[in-house]
Amino acid sequence: MQTTSQQGATTGYLEDTFLALDIGGTNVKSGLISRSGDILSYDSFPTSEGKNPTHLIELIADRLKILWTEAGSNHRPVALAIGAPGWIKPREGIVVMAPNIPGWKDLPITRLMSQALDIPAVLENDANLYALGEWLRGAGKGANNQITLTLGTGVGGGLILNGKLWSGSFTSAAEVGHIPIGGNKRICGCGRPGCLETVASALGMASVARDYLAQKGETLYKGPPEAVDSKLMLELAENGDPMSLTIFKAAGEAIGFVLAGIFNLLGLETAVIGGGGAGAFKFMEPSIKEVMGRHLVTAVIDQIHIVKGALEGNAPLVGAAALLNSSGF
Repeated sequence: MQTTSQQGATTGYLEDTFLALDIGGTNVKSGLISRSGDILSYDSFPTSEGKNPTHLIELIADRLKILWTEAGSNHRPVALAIGAPGWIKPREGIVVMAPNIPGWKDLPITRLMSQALDIPAVLENDANLYALGEWLRGAGKGANNQITLTLGTGVGGGLILNGKLWSGSFTSAAEVGHIPIGGNKRICGCGRPGCLETVASALGMASVARDYLAQKGETLYKGPPEAVDSKLMLELAENGDPMSLTIFKAAGEAIGFVLAGIFNLLGLETAVIGGGGAGAFKFMEPSIKEVMGRHLVTAVIDQIHIVKGALEGNAPLVGAAALLNSSGF
C-alpha cells in the first residue's frame, strides 16, 4: 500500500477525508482522499482474489480498514463512495448485476460496506465516478456537456449534462458498452450479442485478437494466443503489427459510430476516452473522428473535443470526492 499523497496533499490534521472504492472486473482500487480530491493513500488488488461475492466484500472491507489505519488517526474518513460496475440502484445501494464479476446480483453493497466500516456509504456506477473525476480535475475540466468512456474489462459510460452527473430514472444510465454494433455477433458478458464492449473494451480487443490469430491473420506476434492482452497489442502496434492496428482501427470505428449517435441526440461538446484500453487512443483516434465526422448532424467534427483521459486509474477516486461533496458530507 502507498500512504504518500499522489497529488500533493499536505500533512497534518485533515478534518474532511473520504474513502473511495473503485470495483472493476479486473482490479479493486481504493484510496483515502481529501475533500478536494487529493489522493492521500492508495491500494489495489485483483478482483479475482475474491472467491465469491461474500468473500470479496470481506476482503475489500479489510483492505479499506488497513488503508486508513496506516494513514494515521488524523485521517479517519467520514464517508465512503463506492464505484461499482454494471447495473446499480444508487438510492437503494444495490448492485443489480455486474456482468464481469461472477455472482454479483442484487447485492446490497452500500449496507454491507457501511456495516463493515461503521461509516456512511454512497453507491454510484464506476464509470460515473470516472467521468466525475475527469470532469473535476482531468481532461474534461471546464466542459459543460461531456461523456466519458472507460475501456476496461467492459466499456463503461458516464454522462455530464449542464455540469451535473446524469443518473437516469432506473438503474444505471449511459451504458454505452451495451449499445449494439450492426454486424457484430460476439456475445457480451451481459449475455446479449453485438455490444460495443465486445470489440472496443480492453478485454474485447484481446478476444478479437485471439480470433484473428486462430484465423491465421497477418501479424508480427509469434506467441501463444492466450497471452495476448491490450498492453501487448499496444507494444505490437508501436512496431507496425497489422493485427493490432487492424483491431484498434475497428474499435475506433465502432466507438465513433456510437458516439455520433450520442452527440446527435444530446449535443455534447466533449468525449473523454479512458481506462486501460485507452493506451491505444492514438491508434483509435483517427477512425473515431472519421466515422463521427460522417455521421454527425448537430455539429461538425472540428467543434468536438475527443480526448484521452488525463487521470488514468485515479479518475474514479478523484470523482468520489465530487460525489460525496454533492451528497452533503
